[in-house]
Amino acid sequence: MMKSLKQIKNRIRSTENTKKVTAAMEMVSVAKLNRTERDLLALRPYVASLTSLTHNLINSQDKARHSLLEVRQGPDKICLCVITSDSGLCGSYNNNIIRAADNFINTRGRDKVDLVCVGRKGFNYFNKNNLSILNTYIGLNGRFSSNAAAGIIDNLTGIFISGKASGVYIAYTHFKTALVHEPRVEKILNIEPLPGPKTEYILEPDITSILNEIIPRYISMRLRLIILEAFTAEHSARTVAMKTATDNARDLLQGLVLLRNKVRQANITQEIMEIISSSEALKG
Repeated sequence: MMKSLKQIKNRIRSTENTKKVTAAMEMVSVAKLNRTERDLLALRPYVASLTSLTHNLINSQDKARHSLLEVRQGPDKICLCVITSDSGLCGSYNNNIIRAADNFINTRGRDKVDLVCVGRKGFNYFNKNNLSILNTYIGLNGRFSSNAAAGIIDNLTGIFISGKASGVYIAYTHFKTALVHEPRVEKILNIEPLPGPKTEYILEPDITSILNEIIPRYISMRLRLIILEAFTAEHSARTVAMKTATDNARDLLQGLVLLRNKVRQANITQEIMEIISSSEALKG
């Protein structure tokens, strides 16, 4: 019994330490989530308006020309950018987006897809499965950086403009609520006009100059929004995972404390029985 009691105490101590770690990680994730969610919600209306303006402008012009609008007839290759996390402990976040990307790759043909990996988890998975990886961005750790985002954007647009791929797609996790995230695979290049009514614009100086200004900004803002969506979903998933782990540790502790008390009571009862038996033996 005494050995069992010692084991229970050690397990209680270990569980308490685990609960402290998960609670601290939950607090850190909440702080990161609040920051990225604030930036995400502030950027969404701007990107929505810019998207509407860009596509209305493209639809209004029969002769709209830009390198990012062109339908590529080049190599039978596409580029897929996959955004995952650099670290784990975020539930099924990485598994869901990797599964969605893997399904897309299998549909297109594994030999016809080149990858750009943002995040260590995606890189490790696809590198282990011998897929072609053009570039990797590791070490962001869910922290949005304008410089890092600009580097990713320049890389993806450069791959399309140079003709290395006939299309560029991106696999990311769309943030809906703190508990709901949706893996998505979307085409970003070439830009395909959205269906809608044709709007007449009076343009000055000319359509080419305006498109040269608007389209790069549209692609830049759209990709920045996608990166923020993915990072916000990552922090949200980690917050939920750490809260669940903390709650589970708390429940486990309650059961262990109850078990410890029962073992203590059993030890006391046994000692009393031994004292009574010795006393009776001495009387006899």
